[in-house]
Amino acid sequence: MEISATYSYRHAEAIIAYEYRPERQEILDVIESVSWHPIDPPTVRRRNNRVVATLTINQRRTNDRFDVEFDNRGWIRKPRIVTNSPSQLEADYKKRGVQVEVQFGNMARWYTDVFKFLLSYAADDIEVGVLIVPTRAVSRKIDENVVDCERVIRELPHAKMAITIPVWVIGLGD
Repeated sequence: MEISATYSYRHAEAIIAYEYRPERQEILDVIESVSWHPIDPPTVRRRNNRVVATLTINQRRTNDRFDVEFDNRGWIRKPRIVTNSPSQLEADYKKRGVQVEVQFGNMARWYTDVFKFLLSYAADDIEVGVLIVPTRAVSRKIDENVVDCERVIRELPHAKMAITIPVWVIGLGD
């Protein structure tokens, strides 16, 4: 996959580059080793007899590839958000002080991912979050109303009073 955009909220990229250099490199290696998994044949969405979307990317299969690649690098998959808590919330991946959420789903899901970062951060389980999302052009190939990098980058800075954790946003293109 190709990284098309990044955004360093609260200096997240600098923190990762300095404190978590091996994890940063592993994240980049994972991204480089994964490809968008195609839907064959593409799915056409229609409304009122009009084509509103042609979906060409299989979200689930693409996520499965991320699981394999993070597993191969020793990341904990589906760790509890807060280590010592009865909460059943799980992250996607965690290693040392870094938590990664890969989100190719509905736009509302990225808010949940940020909430998970906040809980882990408040419990001193992590120091930085990494949110991997598609660009707008790619999101439209996955489904309707899928999270996109451009919107995350536009909205995240407005939450600086509420979102205190550093978050490195990575937008994936074609």
